[in-house]
Amino acid sequence: MARILIFGGTAEGRCLAEYGVQQGISVAVSVVSEYGKRVMGDMPGLSVYCKALDKDGICSLLEEEKPHLVLDATHPYAVTVTGEIIHACKEEGVRLLRVVRDMSGEEADERANRYKAAFWVHTPGEAAEILARDGKPVLFTTGSKELGFFAEVEKLRGRIYARVLPDSQVIAKCEHMGIRGKHLIAMQGPFSEEMNRALIREIGAGWLVTKESGSRGGFEEKMAAASSCNIPVVVIRRPKQEKGISFEEACRELAYLAKEKSGTAVTKKEKERPREALMRRLSLIGMGMGTGSQLTMEAIRELEQCDVVLGAERMLTDIEPWIRGKAAKEQYLGKEIYDWLLVHPMYRRAAVVYSGDTGFYSGCSSLLRILKEQPEEEFFVRIFPGISTLSCLSARLGRSWESIYPASTHGRECDVEGLLEKYSHVFLLLGGEENLGRLCEKLNKSGMGNVQVSAGVRLGYPDERVFTGTARELKGREEACLTAVILDWDGRGRENER
Repeated sequence: MARILIFGGTAEGRCLAEYGVQQGISVAVSVVSEYGKRVMGDMPGLSVYCKALDKDGICSLLEEEKPHLVLDATHPYAVTVTGEIIHACKEEGVRLLRVVRDMSGEEADERANRYKAAFWVHTPGEAAEILARDGKPVLFTTGSKELGFFAEVEKLRGRIYARVLPDSQVIAKCEHMGIRGKHLIAMQGPFSEEMNRALIREIGAGWLVTKESGSRGGFEEKMAAASSCNIPVVVIRRPKQEKGISFEEACRELAYLAKEKSGTAVTKKEKERPREALMRRLSLIGMGMGTGSQLTMEAIRELEQCDVVLGAERMLTDIEPWIRGKAAKEQYLGKEIYDWLLVHPMYRRAAVVYSGDTGFYSGCSSLLRILKEQPEEEFFVRIFPGISTLSCLSARLGRSWESIYPASTHGRECDVEGLLEKYSHVFLLLGGEENLGRLCEKLNKSGMGNVQVSAGVRLGYPDERVFTGTARELKGREEACLTAVILDWDGRGRENER
């Protein structure tokens, strides 16, 4: 079996490891922290080494693993580590490819021109000189590596607020530097503009310090938040423009390697398949009725792995036990969801939750139409169906639903009487102005007072109610929203209103 070794606990490293395992490759990953190990997760065919290594340590790991290929997916600023990986691979005679983040020199120049108001520096020393101009609090979003330098600068004492990974080793390192208590903010990204803005205001920051990272590092969101809060930003430039291969090219190399070792030719379609690994993942999830208790196991696993969850406020509240600690955004209209995802590219794995089933009068369909209209695919979309209201209500009533015609009055015109004349058994989602009492009133006035009405109110919630009666008996009955009904009519001629 082909075997690869990946250096780096970065997002790129995790995605490459996942893609390699999917290709049937045995993957080993080297990370430096327990947090990096947790990020990698637990996948069959994946082994993780958690230890900071020098060149000799890297050589020992190469001798132990004997990889066919090494991928250096370490952080762009980890120049020392990258140098040691290069020397070790050369010494051991192992093929090495450097995976660089997606930003060319031209893009970097364009970004610098766009943010002319920011202070662009090459070293932490230059950054410290600028920050010494006043005594305002400074929010550092650079990670923990350079904090030791800033912590020793006299004019920055007591001014540093550091946002770092929630890793015990990192936290201990910061506390040893004297950065502790409310000055130490241990949080896992990615962070939205709103989150950055809230943090800036909470600590009263007068400066923000960041690195020139790509979209995966949330650079644009930091800059936008600082601009909104009217505070200056110090940007530490990348050490140099690196040479290497893109993430997509690295995926293609893994696909080739897997095929070569299995003795199978690589087809054109398979050469293009790594694009799926580069695309952002978008999961559209039907959560069934009620509080989320009807979520499928597959849907729960997907929610646990996503970076951000979008949906109506009620849906987000209902699934809170499964997304605790994750970013959540109240958004449920298709166009607004799509626009929000476009301006938040740091969320690589997003989920949108819908009540009921994704294929039955669901907002899922409008978002799918929008995604299909785009000239270029940006998302790898998967749909996770849920339990529909029709299925749930039929189960509560102990009946099958194959002979029932499904329809909805929620936000749309619906000729209920005409449907009953044609189908005899009709399911309706009620909503808006068409509540249970008004529906039964209309049926009674049209001479269908003997229609049997089986209603489900707040299905899936602890206070759900299911009851049956004729339209004549239930006319004028007041019920809250989240009501669905099954109407049964024996086809007898319409009666006069009674």
